[in-house]
Amino acid sequence: MSERGQDFPLFGSYRVLEELGVGAVSTVYKAAQPSLERTVAIKALKPTISPASPFAAHLEREARLLGELGHPNIVLCHDFVKTSEKMYLVLEYIEGFSLAELISRAGKGRVALETVAHVGAEIARGLAHAHERGIVHRDIKPSNVLLSKRGEVKIVDFGIAQREHLPTADEPLARTALPPSRSEENEAFGTPAYMSPEQVLGEFVDARSDVFSLGVVLYEMLTGTRPFERGDEGRRGAAQRLRRDPAVPLRVRAPDVPRALETVVMRSLEKLPADRYATAHAVVDLLDDFVRDRVRGPRSKLLTSALVKVRLLKESEADDVTLAHVLEERRPPLRRALIGFGVIGFLIVAAGGALQLSRLGTHDNGSGDRALELLPENMGQLRVVVTPWAEVFVDGQRIDTTPFARPIPLSPGTHYVTLVHPNAPMQKRPVTIAPGETALLDVTMDLSALADSPSAKPGLPGAAGAALGAAAGGAAGAASKDASP
Repeated sequence: MSERGQDFPLFGSYRVLEELGVGAVSTVYKAAQPSLERTVAIKALKPTISPASPFAAHLEREARLLGELGHPNIVLCHDFVKTSEKMYLVLEYIEGFSLAELISRAGKGRVALETVAHVGAEIARGLAHAHERGIVHRDIKPSNVLLSKRGEVKIVDFGIAQREHLPTADEPLARTALPPSRSEENEAFGTPAYMSPEQVLGEFVDARSDVFSLGVVLYEMLTGTRPFERGDEGRRGAAQRLRRDPAVPLRVRAPDVPRALETVVMRSLEKLPADRYATAHAVVDLLDDFVRDRVRGPRSKLLTSALVKVRLLKESEADDVTLAHVLEERRPPLRRALIGFGVIGFLIVAAGGALQLSRLGTHDNGSGDRALELLPENMGQLRVVVTPWAEVFVDGQRIDTTPFARPIPLSPGTHYVTLVHPNAPMQKRPVTIAPGETALLDVTMDLSALADSPSAKPGLPGAAGAALGAAAGGAAGAASKDASP
């Protein structure tokens, strides 16, 4: 039962807990999935709209596009159900807040520069993942970015996303035909204040359109207002200002913003796509550099601290998140499998078996295998650069998906690196690590070869699900009442 005493709709075995938000054609619910003992979000077509109606096209398109994506900075789609009576997506549940809430509470200049750059880099990382698969979001705005209590940044609402280099998809949801909506933020065509000029004109859009929208979001985080607003909102529409007026220079409204960050924002806001950054990856690199030069420690703390500052998050919750990330960062990725062994060792010592454990550690069984170390003595590092991107495995263990800035700590000697991309042959490279030195592995994946060589498809165990596995986080397409379905 809802708070109003009405029954929630039924969605298979899912048990609806509460309503999170209502849009023009859909409603988002928080729900329990008893079979897996987890919380999910359900984004459902309104019961007054038939799944066979053209009004349902956006929801189905969103499901199909999300099904192709699997990234820590994009909400994960668990399932899509379409019957003659219902249509709904089952999404990961994001326990947190929208970026719009943070901006609203913080006001002008109250979001730390490092936090702005970090959140921007995370958004750009998710966009880069989508762009690599030919998907343009077309509706990047603060209410479509969720910030979890764990310090994660998630892009949501791919309802008007489209394939890159294709004409704008037919929009059956013309404004005059839309069902009543609680907010203009549920505009089916996108939100004019965040649109690129080419999107406003109905021209072809590509990755650079999302880069423009991201520039508007960054500008708003830094100044509390949008770049094309000059106080004449009553006389001229947002789309008209965006097409004709230059952006107010960031330095005019935020004179203390460092030049490096100002350059990223203002170049992203160029009117002509050719004058912007060509890819979201370029934005990631520049924003990461800005944060790296100014911050030490877990980056998630930047976001959780910002949420505490505006009283969206309690200090105790932020402290728990920070501690978890500190412990995680101190544990080199390749050694995670040893945690269980470490716990067993601790119990043995506690039981009085320290001497026996010491003997086990020095015994030579003649196998020639080296004992893995949690922190290798005289360790070196490996930096991996892959064009366009790949999942990285070292000695059979998955590390991350490029691009990632932090070098991989490795013990001296020879290691074997495997690079996996779904549209390229798998690459295997030996690398030799010298004590105290950083080696570079720079590889270009051959995206043209796989189609001609079926045997070259990636075959590394577990690689097929690695991208989806990386999207752990447990949260949903909309945990905030303000999130726009």
